[in-house]
Amino acid sequence: MGRGRLRSALAGSALTARMQLKAVPALVAWALTALAAPIAQAQPQAAPMQFSIAAQPLDRALRLFSEQSRHQVLFDEAAVAGQQAPAIEGRYTPREALDRLLAGTNVRVNGSRPDVFTLTAIGRPSSDAVTLQPVTVSGGSLRDPTTELTGSYTSGALTIGKLTQSIRETPQSVSVITRQQLDDKNLTTLDEALAQTTGVTKTARNFGNHKFSIRGFTVDDNNYLVDGVAGIVYAPVGWLPIDTAVFDRVEVLRGAGGLMLGSADPSGAINMVRKRPRGEGHLEMNTTAGSWDNYRMEFDGGGPINAAGTVRGRLVTAYQDRHYFYDGTKSRSPLFYGVIDADVGQHTTLTFGARHQATDTDGYWLFGLPRYTDGGALDIKRSTSLIQDWNRQTGQVDEIFAEAEHRFSKDWKARLSLNSTEVDLDQRVAIPIGGVDRASGRGSSFYTVYFNRARVRSDGVDLNTTGNFQALGGSHQILLGASWARQRINQKSASLDADMPIDVYDPDHSAIPKPARPAWDSKETARGEQAALYGNLRLQLADPLHLLLGGRLSWLKYQSTNGLTGARTRDYQQRHEFTPYAGLVYDLDRQWSVYTSYADTFQPQSSYVTSSGSPLDPAIGANYEAGIKGELYDGRLNLSAAVFAVKKSGIAVVDESNPGGCTGSLASSDCYRNGSTLRSKGFELEASGELSPGWQVMAGYTFVTSRDDEGETISAETPRHLFRLSTTYRLPGRWNAFSVGGGVSAQSGYSYPAYDDTSVRMGVPGRAVWDLRAGYRIDKHWSLALNVANVFDKHYYGMVSQIRRGNHFGEPRNVMLTLRGTL
Repeated sequence: MGRGRLRSALAGSALTARMQLKAVPALVAWALTALAAPIAQAQPQAAPMQFSIAAQPLDRALRLFSEQSRHQVLFDEAAVAGQQAPAIEGRYTPREALDRLLAGTNVRVNGSRPDVFTLTAIGRPSSDAVTLQPVTVSGGSLRDPTTELTGSYTSGALTIGKLTQSIRETPQSVSVITRQQLDDKNLTTLDEALAQTTGVTKTARNFGNHKFSIRGFTVDDNNYLVDGVAGIVYAPVGWLPIDTAVFDRVEVLRGAGGLMLGSADPSGAINMVRKRPRGEGHLEMNTTAGSWDNYRMEFDGGGPINAAGTVRGRLVTAYQDRHYFYDGTKSRSPLFYGVIDADVGQHTTLTFGARHQATDTDGYWLFGLPRYTDGGALDIKRSTSLIQDWNRQTGQVDEIFAEAEHRFSKDWKARLSLNSTEVDLDQRVAIPIGGVDRASGRGSSFYTVYFNRARVRSDGVDLNTTGNFQALGGSHQILLGASWARQRINQKSASLDADMPIDVYDPDHSAIPKPARPAWDSKETARGEQAALYGNLRLQLADPLHLLLGGRLSWLKYQSTNGLTGARTRDYQQRHEFTPYAGLVYDLDRQWSVYTSYADTFQPQSSYVTSSGSPLDPAIGANYEAGIKGELYDGRLNLSAAVFAVKKSGIAVVDESNPGGCTGSLASSDCYRNGSTLRSKGFELEASGELSPGWQVMAGYTFVTSRDDEGETISAETPRHLFRLSTTYRLPGRWNAFSVGGGVSAQSGYSYPAYDDTSVRMGVPGRAVWDLRAGYRIDKHWSLALNVANVFDKHYYGMVSQIRRGNHFGEPRNVMLTLRGTL
């Protein structure tokens, strides 16, 4: 009998009928499972799921089946060698799909258990049949972080920390916006995706764009990662939309992410994970048409380039042409993304890729609407815009990247990542300002015409190695790495006085003739560099107890220069700043774990000088967290609850004990000291994944309060209560061509003293904005979906900033029809 090497293809695991929620000694765990428990009673043996596998050699088809079904398949390579599998496309149970793959071969399913199929070769007397013996594969090794084709609202694993771990194994709060959720809700930009994420709020920021906040702290541009690598500027966040067509998923960590980021605010980390080539050929086409002449097309295709399948490619293109619900604005946005994976031998894979994305916006609107001088919202139509018809913004992002991964063994691998990104931005815009007198309707005007041109170049290198090893009776993981990133910025601007009154009730979009740009009156060049050594160790202290210890040692420097005078405007550096990380995870059973963790970040302040003449120490942002996580139905449903406290201490304040001032500071003539502290605290609940066959959900609730040393709210635009829900359900039986879904984003109201007049309070009432979705699968290749956003046409402000400017209506009710094709 031939007995070849046993191989197991990696994937997730099966859904079974008898899996019930186990009792957990925590009230919060009961609260999280209250919704899921009744549904669990009706769990069948297996649910139909989407499969897309091209005709190909049987061994490769079995591995693709395993990836897509999240089942383990055990087979003898000699038994399947030389045999072909037919193509399968459509929704089947895992057993149905496997039987179709094996049709026409002499291989059959010899046995199965909830998460494993064992295959046997037939065609001989039964006594001579080749039957494979069971092979033990650890649960962790079966996890695949890739979310496309899974149909799931959760992920089998995370890669945000470079160690591939499940959500339950990660001792911090993490949400994953999967490819399925991006598609179901037509979330075509990163901004739209984050606006659907647990605990993330969107608010106005300087120069008319916007920012996101988590746990009361700002998500700055350096809180973002791409494929787990920090220091890569995908775009000036808030200025140019980041298209999600190139991503498999977006991972959002809440709380300090210093191990990954080093210098950053203690808000969180956002990891965008690129799509990679698949092992099978595919072509997907999406066409959407929506309210306000919003049209978009996407093509996504690729597969093996050579016969052996060792070279694989993928090309993603998109084009969007749209108007907006407010008057006078339209944009055009092309996207091109290509990536190639090449296997060099059995143990090394090289990756090369490039992306080009551009946006051209006519009628670009900067700074939004004012309010009445008493702080109240203007009594105007939501379609009102304060633009001039010659306003325009153009921008583009060009990126190239490369990666080399070498697998030393099944337990050890190393990865080298290289990235280079260039962003160009050009703006011409009339800027409105001024609160409106409620009685006269006057007070707002175009006060200047602003011209801005910027170029940002970012280069980064990351080298790391990860491994699993056995020691002292336990299984352990280790990560060691080094990174370097450089960013260069060239920006110049000019302005013209306008002084043109605005009638906010009937604005004239051609009140100011199109101006010629004057000579640049401001120029700045800046250069920043970061280098770091980092490591993380996951130790199994006992069978149920895991200790995580890590740290990052960072070097950072930044210089900026006035391009007109040559004078240095900022100059600071931070040397060997250590950022620690620690976590403890205790497994209550095979489904539930409790955890606690500490993580921090730092922000340099060395451009300020103390009274002794030395640079000011950095501000430290620390995140303390404890919680419980559940991984139910073999990982198809993730539940979590966490309490947290975030503290940012040592923030620069003027040293009033030295009124004479300090020399040697470019930032200010004052002396500074480390003094101010900002705090936030709260708790979070989240459920993501499959509640029952065909029913996917992503639901999260956040409660947060924040205070400074004087007891004032530090992030006035962050609501205390925030609830997000996205869900979809595919009907069973003869109706399974239909799916329905929806969601809500609900938050409590808030108010605060206006930034430009503290005697006036501003704010917004609480709100709930609902959306609905209906889908129909025409056949195995084509499907239709109708999305309705803001179903009840709620009137609200999506962002509120000042009396004189920075206020934006939320979108009115709108619809989007999507036709998807898969070949």
